[in-house]
Order: sequence, then C-alpha cells, then structure tokens
Amino acid sequence: MTRAHAAIVAVLQCLWSAAADAQPAMFWFNDPVGPDQTVLVTGADLDRITSATVARISNGSASEAGPTTTVPILQANPLSLKFVIPENFQPGIYRFALTHAQGSLDGRINLPTIYWVQGNLGDEASPGGWLQVFGRNVVRESSRAQLAMLSEPGNVQTKAVLTRGDLWRGTFRIPDQIPPGRYRIRLSNGDGGDGEWVDAGKITVRAPAPASSQSFDVRAYGANGDGRFDSTRAVRAAIDAAKDAGGGTVYFPRGRYLISDMISIPPGVKLQGERIDLVNLAWPDLESPPLALIQGTSRFAIEDLTIYASNHPHIISGGFQFGDTQAPGAGDIAIRHVRIRGSAFRGLMEPDATVRRMNEFHRAYAAAAPDTIRLSGNRIEVTDCDVLGSGHSLRLFKVTNAVVSNNILSNGRYGAYSLVGSRQVIFENNTVTSADLQASGGGITTLSKSVSASENIFIGGNSFKAIYGLDREAMTTDGPGGYYFGHAETIAPDRLSLPDAPNPYPSSLDWTGAAVMVVNGRGAGQYARLKTSENKPPHLSIALDRPLAVTLDRSSEITITQAQQNYLVIDNVFEDTGVAAQAYGTALDHVISGNRSNRTSGFAAFGLSYEQFQPVWRTQFLDNHILEGNVYRAGPERTIFSNEASILVRGNQTATGAGRPPMVQAVIIRGNRLDQDAHIEIKGFAPASPGVRDVVIEGNTTGASREGLTIDRGVAWWLARKNVEERRIQK
Repeated sequence: MTRAHAAIVAVLQCLWSAAADAQPAMFWFNDPVGPDQTVLVTGADLDRITSATVARISNGSASEAGPTTTVPILQANPLSLKFVIPENFQPGIYRFALTHAQGSLDGRINLPTIYWVQGNLGDEASPGGWLQVFGRNVVRESSRAQLAMLSEPGNVQTKAVLTRGDLWRGTFRIPDQIPPGRYRIRLSNGDGGDGEWVDAGKITVRAPAPASSQSFDVRAYGANGDGRFDSTRAVRAAIDAAKDAGGGTVYFPRGRYLISDMISIPPGVKLQGERIDLVNLAWPDLESPPLALIQGTSRFAIEDLTIYASNHPHIISGGFQFGDTQAPGAGDIAIRHVRIRGSAFRGLMEPDATVRRMNEFHRAYAAAAPDTIRLSGNRIEVTDCDVLGSGHSLRLFKVTNAVVSNNILSNGRYGAYSLVGSRQVIFENNTVTSADLQASGGGITTLSKSVSASENIFIGGNSFKAIYGLDREAMTTDGPGGYYFGHAETIAPDRLSLPDAPNPYPSSLDWTGAAVMVVNGRGAGQYARLKTSENKPPHLSIALDRPLAVTLDRSSEITITQAQQNYLVIDNVFEDTGVAAQAYGTALDHVISGNRSNRTSGFAAFGLSYEQFQPVWRTQFLDNHILEGNVYRAGPERTIFSNEASILVRGNQTATGAGRPPMVQAVIIRGNRLDQDAHIEIKGFAPASPGVRDVVIEGNTTGASREGLTIDRGVAWWLARKNVEERRIQK
C-alpha cells in the first residue's frame, strides 16, 4: 500500500469513526417484561436521551400501536437507563422510543429473541419430525403462535404445528407431506400482528437415512447367554458380519452374556437387546482394563440392554479418536433404553484395596475417575437410560445437536456430569443424583485446551437431588482463563488492534469463537465473537464476526475469553445440593427461571478474575422459588458452615482504585419467591470501582430472613422496587 493510499484510508477511517460515534447507541434491553415492570437499556451516550415513550402493539393483522405514553427516564448515565412499562398497559409487545438531539432509538419489547433452532436431525429435520426454537419470548400466546416455513426458492409457505410452548421454547411438528429442501423460518409468538414476525434462521428438510434391515443374532455366531461362557469372540464375529454387510443390527436375545474385553462398534451397526430387563452384558473384574468396554466413532447405536461391570474403564465411549481428540466425522450416536451398573468397588473390599483402586483411577484419568458414558460429535442422543458407574455418569465433549432426556444419571466416587465445549444441547427431564457420598453434581464447562466456546444449552425439567461430595454444585458453569485482557482500538468496522500482551497461558490453542467483550472505556457493553486473529508486528489484531456499533479508542478495554452464552436453566427442581444453579465466570444472555430449590444454597452469578477477566452480562433470575433455605455446608464458598440460601450476584472486584471495569453488568432479579431463611444479596466490593452495575431487583417476595435484601457499596446504578419483605429475624 502506498503512503497516499494509506493516508486516504486513514482519513476515511476517521470520517467513518466520527459518524459512527456521533450519537447515542443501544446495545441491549431486557425482556420478557410486563406492565409495571422495569426495562433496562444498555448502550453508549445514553445520558443524551431527553425523553422516552412507550406504546402497546395491538394483536391482529394490522400491527397498530395504541396510544403513546411518555414515561420517566430513571438513572440515565452514559452506559444505561431505565424506564417502567405503564401499569395500565395490557401484557403484549411494546414499542418504545428514546429521543435525543439527532433522532431516536427505537425498540420492540417481547418480540421473540432467537437463541437457536434445532431439528430432530440436528441442523436438519424430517417430514413428520420436530423443530424446536429456543430463546426469549418464543411462545407468549399458544393459541396464536405460528411457525412459517418458506421454501427456497419459490417462497411457498408451510405452517408447522405447535405441540407445546412457553416463553423459552416452542416445539413444532413438521407436516408429513412437506417437500424436501431448504426453508427459511419465521416465527410469531402470538402477540402483536403481522409486523411482529421475526426471522428464526433456516433449516433443511430431508428424509432420515434408511436403517439397515439386516439382523445378526449373536447365538448364530456361538454366543451363549448362560452368563458363564465367554461370548466375546462370538459377539465380535457377529459385529464383523454386520460390518461386512454394510451395516445392520447385532441382536441379543434373552440371556446373560459374559464379555471379557473391549467391544468395538463400526459405523452403521447397532447393538440391540431383546429387552432391557432380559439382556445383560456382563464384564468380570478386569485386571488390565481396555480404554473402554464399548467404543465406536460414528453412526452406531446401543439399545434395550443392561451392562454390568466391576473394575471398569470408561464404559461406553463414542466419537473419540484417542484421549479427548474427536474422531473425524464423529456423530450420529444413540444410546437408548440402556441400563448400566458399573462399580469398581463392588463386593467385600478391604480398606487398603479400596484406596488402591481410587489411586489407580486418579493416575489413569485426568478427572480422577472413568466416564460411564462419554460422547463427542454431531447429532448425539442419550434417552431413557439408567446410568450408574464408578465415576462420572455422563461426559459430552464438543457435541452439537444433542438430546439428553428422561435419564437417571447417578454419579459415582468423585463423579459428576459435564457438558464440555458443546452447543445446541437439550438436557431435559433427567434425574441427576449421587450413588456415592463423595459424588458431586456437575454442569457446563469449557475445561479443555481444544475448546473456545460453549453456547445454546437448555437445562429444563430436571431433578437434581442428594449431592453431597466435593463442591456439591448441582448445575454450575466453569472454565478458568482466557486469551487477552487489555486495550483495543478499532481499525475497521469488524477489526480491532490489540496493543497489550496476550495471556501467555491461553485457555485453548485456537481462539476462534471466543467472546470479545468491551468492558471499559469507549464502547463498553458491546460484544462480538472472534473470527480470526493475526499476530503481526507491531500489534496483534483480530477480526470479529460482526461490526461493533460504537468504535473503540485508546480508552477502551476488552477481555477475550472462552464464550459461555445463551444458557436456559428452566423449571428444574433442586434438593439437598450445594448451589442449585450458578454462572461462575463468563456469562452472556443466560436465563435462570421457574426453578424450585429445597435445602440448597440457591442461585448465583459470579463475575471474577478467574485466571482472566471473566464478566457476567445480561443474566436474568426470574420467578424462581426457594422453599426451605437452610444451608449446611452447601454455600458457594467452602468456608461457610451454615447459612441462609440466597439469590446471589457477586462481582469479585479486587481493584481498589477508580476506573476499573465492573465484573457484572445488566442483571434482572424479578418475581422470585423466597419462603424462609433466604435472601437476595448483591456484592461488588469496591466503591471506587464498583464490581457490579445496573441491577434491577423487582417484584420479589422474601419471607422470614436474617439478611433481607443486601446491597453493598460496590454496586452502582441499582434499582429496587415492588419487593415485599416479611419480618427480619434478629441475628
């Protein structure tokens, strides 16, 4: 590039920057919101807003707005403002306008915000199959909600049928006669009119791959179901025959089949028992266990049988090449209606033998124990299973389009369940519990050097109970570290220059997909995802997946960390655990709603320096219910012996000087019911540089408590209204 060319580019860049920065901008506002509830708006230069108006959009085809009402602006500052929906409005979709000298910022509250779409074939769906839409305000009025599928090309419209839906998810049935092809999806949540339909992405409709009708009975290859004869060779022979035939079902009729080594399942093969209570595959106490008892890489299934094992490694492993390396083409794995009873501590073991076995596990497994089921890849299913093993019940690693439903997951010694670096996961209607007093719960993590993000996870309708070991966390998020924390400047609409040194010990080797969050200075409150990075002198630079609305300058600070985004924790029951559900470290657009808690430490969000600056943004605690709040050695801090439960928001700010970025921003705590021995607590620690800012605490009911609503001096721009507190117990 010549000097003249560079100068022209610089001038154009300056003109573009000046134009982009000349007026207020809006980044986010919360919903769902109803009458007499607060809207929190985040953005830039919002202190220039002079007035705010709200109107309700009528239901019907015309999309007409009702009377416009001017509402007071609350707590306006450069980064945020708040206003309240008029009490006399009806529930629905609201149009608002924020006026400033150059024009106005406009938005529509309670429109569907789409997090992701998932079909019965993952990113695809079949005629007669299902399509699920996840996000906020997905279905507000079920009798009027609609999902339209528009063919490409041709724009021919087909309507999918709503089978169930609520604010967070809609499940639709695709018509049997829909032609295969690519479809654009549009959604109406039932409120508003024709103008309130939103785009929900695209999906391909296709017929599922035909399953092989060939069956290979293990008895025909010499297997004996008496439980004494070693059937390993016979089972392998039946599997080889199915493989040579291009795929098929390896069938186990009623019986107990002794297996003494690893069974490998090739692509296209299914292990099928006659019935879960009639077929047992039994492994003896192996002196030198293989990597797994049953393993495959892709396109295999296990159904309708029971597995018994003693001194075992991983029991079912699918989608891995070696260790935690995902196999090429991993996916299309289904474990259905399988019972597992694995215990390396079975029988009359002496204490020293038990300790030796535990030490062997610690040496052999990075997570201190084997996985009962461990899977990786695209299109993963674990349904209607009853799982108990010596360590971790379930580990999903870098899975996409997974369904885990209607299972009993019992964690063994030092065991947990974990969803690692995954996306588009439906985890619902499961029971998660302990089979050992040293077992813990689990959650969603980015704990891997090959993971940069975890996103689009639905945790719904599950029961988490009787978890007593380790941190006792029923549903937590985890993932220390990051890639960069320092200054950044805009050098193009979607590119930043990073003048400071990156993290010398990054969370993972590949930064692609990481969260880029502007935490301080010009443009604070924006985020994007990292597309590419380039380390050329004099500075490291990164490309973003989308342009930032407000350019960054020398005052701007960013963090680049593993993304944890769009977690929906909905309508679960937690009983006798540590923390029920929490965001620990980076969190973006999480919703924790409709959950019930009994004898847990409650619900929490922690922004902290977790080997890297990790913020919590745009997290909502809505309509949760804490019944009995007595906590015994179950708090989010190990030092707490006995305490009340809480809805806890903490920005672990360690800076004592002014000007440091907050750890937590934009949190809504609304409509929660805390019956007894429970309270709401917001802590930011540092008044000079508040660790928490912009919290709305509204419409909550708190019973008898020793703490009540507690907000320390490290919390800025908080608003508490319409809360009911019963009597305060004397400390």
